[in-house]
Amino acid sequence: MKAKKIVTAALLVFAAGSLGYMIIRESKSAPQAAPQTIVLSDVPEAEANQQIVVYYFHGDVRCPTCHKLESYAKESLDTYFAQDLADGKITWMPTNVDTAGNEHFIKDYELVTKSVILSRMIDGRQIDWENLDQIWDLVSDKDEYLEYIRESIMAFTSEARE
Repeated sequence: MKAKKIVTAALLVFAAGSLGYMIIRESKSAPQAAPQTIVLSDVPEAEANQQIVVYYFHGDVRCPTCHKLESYAKESLDTYFAQDLADGKITWMPTNVDTAGNEHFIKDYELVTKSVILSRMIDGRQIDWENLDQIWDLVSDKDEYLEYIRESIMAFTSEARE
């Protein structure tokens, strides 16, 4: 009985601390200027045959935060890269790794949880990839999350030219 009370108290302290942390992070959020649409073809020396695949990997079981991770990533693409999505230079690929045939992605991209992965394809062949590992830290701040996705894609496409 005493162990149960200790565990209950510890969980309450953890929940209160988490709530306090979220409140502090939200209060630090500053309003941002209106988003500027970016087109990869406007970036100097962009490779014409390059395509970026933006994966959101999830499983069958999805919590509200997991749905936010996906919707915020998609919103960032729609906001900043609408023309590239329309032109096929960027492809959005939400993918369930629990679906038969998709299990290989767990090993391919070293997945341990829901993730956004950028994959650079040239002539239909993957050249490199990057796991955007800060999405869980930023999901409580939508503006920072959207900007993180935007900046990550811009940096990822710039790396190809260096």
